Amino acid sequence: MDTKSFALEALAALSPVVLAVLTWLGARLAALIQAKVRNEYLRGALVRLDDAVFTAVKAIQQDTVAAIKKASADGRLTDDEVTEIRRAAVDSVKAQLGLKGLAELARILGLSDGVVETFLGNKVEAAVHDLRTTSPQ
Repeated sequence: MDTKSFALEALAALSPVVLAVLTWLGARLAALIQAKVRNEYLRGALVRLDDAVFTAVKAIQQDTVAAIKKASADGRLTDDEVTEIRRAAVDSVKAQLGLKGLAELARILGLSDGVVETFLGNKVEAAVHDLRTTSPQ
């Protein structure tokens, strides 16, 4: 048996193994690409959410809160006013995201409808805190 025929027989015998390895590598590569796409999609959705929350909080701070503080005798908000302002901010975020965006956010994060409302309220509170700590009073 010469070298050529031995190489051909070895190639024929090893081709299923090589094919299996290439298939496994292809599947792993596809899984990595899919995970990357999913992570980028999630990151994009969260960036859009943060943008909607900060836009709503800044707009309400500039329009509503400033007017209420100016109109009050001591320049402070009552608990009812704070609750109403928070509700307005959450409603503004929900309007910016739309029904489709809210459903997609709930699906991506695995949240139910009631939890989405709480999640948005917490994001608004966090944005208010960030706004207070970064803005001069």
